[in-house]
Amino acid sequence: MKILRVILLLSTLTLVGILVCACNTRGSGTVTDNPLNEEARSYGSRGNTIGNIVNKGIAAAAEEWVYYLNNDEGPYSIYRVRVDGKDREKINDDSSWYINISGDWIYYQNLLDNGKIYRIKTDGSGRKKLNNDNSVTINVVGDWIYYQNRTRSGAQRIYRIKTDGKHRERVNDDVSWHINVEGDWIYYMNSDDGDKIYKIKTDGSNRQKINDDYSIYINLSGEWIYYINRNEDDNIYRIKTDGSNRQKINDGSSDSINVAGDWIYYSNWDDGGKIYKISAEGGTAEKINYDRSNYINVVGDWIYYSNYDDDSRIYKIKTDGSARQPAD
Repeated sequence: MKILRVILLLSTLTLVGILVCACNTRGSGTVTDNPLNEEARSYGSRGNTIGNIVNKGIAAAAEEWVYYLNNDEGPYSIYRVRVDGKDREKINDDSSWYINISGDWIYYQNLLDNGKIYRIKTDGSGRKKLNNDNSVTINVVGDWIYYQNRTRSGAQRIYRIKTDGKHRERVNDDVSWHINVEGDWIYYMNSDDGDKIYKIKTDGSNRQKINDDYSIYINLSGEWIYYINRNEDDNIYRIKTDGSNRQKINDGSSDSINVAGDWIYYSNWDDGGKIYKISAEGGTAEKINYDRSNYINVVGDWIYYSNYDDDSRIYKIKTDGSARQPAD
C-alpha cells in the first residue's frame, strides 16, 4: 500500500506539472499569441501587403518583428522592433523604400544606388545588390520579384527577376504604375491609355483592360479593385476584377488609399491631408489624426505614415486614432 501511495503521489505531481506548463504557455504572450503574427501570416507568399507597397512600403510585419523606415538617424534606413516595442535594432544605412520580408531576407529599393533592388538578412548581414534597374513598386511574391523598371525617359515597364537576382524578364510594353500582383495576375495603371486599369498574366500573356477611369493608388482586395478616380474629384471607387459592378465609395478628395481588412485608410485633402478611414463597403468616414499625412501603411492595429507637418518624419498611430508617436 505504501508503494501504491507513492506511485499515486508521483502521478498527481506529474499531472499538476503538465497543467501548470500548459497554463503558462497559454498566458506567456508567445509569438503564436501575438495578433501581429496573424497579420504577417496573412501576407501568404507575399513580402508585404498590396496597400503598403502602393504606399512606398514603409512598414511590414514578420513573426514577432515590425520592420519600418526611420529618417531620424539616416536617409530612411530600415529598423526593426519587437511587437511589444522592445529590442529596437537598425538594419541598414541605405535610403530604402518598398520593404518586403520573405523568410530571412528583406528586399528593398536602394535610392543611394539609383533605385536598384537590394536584399539584406533580417539581422543586418548579407547585404547584396540584385539588379541594375531603377526599380519601383517592388512586389516579392513567392520566388519572384515584380517591379516597374523606370528608364531615363520616365517610362516604366513591368519586369520580374528571381529573388536571387537571376532570370530577369520583361512582362509588358505599357508604361505602368502601382502594380498589384495576386496569383497569376498583375493589375496596373496603364499610362499609355490614360491611366486606366489593366491586368496581365505574370508570364506576360492575356493583357486585358478593366475600366475607363483615370485611376491611381489601385488596391486589389479579394474580388474588388479599389482606386482613386481622378475623373471624379479624386473620390474612391471600386470595380470587380472582371470590370463589372463599378461603385463609388466616398465623396471628397482622397489620396494614399490603403485597403486593409474591412477598412479603407486614406488621406483626406478636403481636410488638409488628415488620415480618415471608411468601410470598404462605403458609409460614414472617421477621422484618425490631425497631421498632413502621406504613404499610409497598415501593420496590425497600427498605421505608419509620413508626417508632412514634421518634415516628412515617419509616425505611427493606432487605427482607432490613439497613441500617436514618432516611429523612432
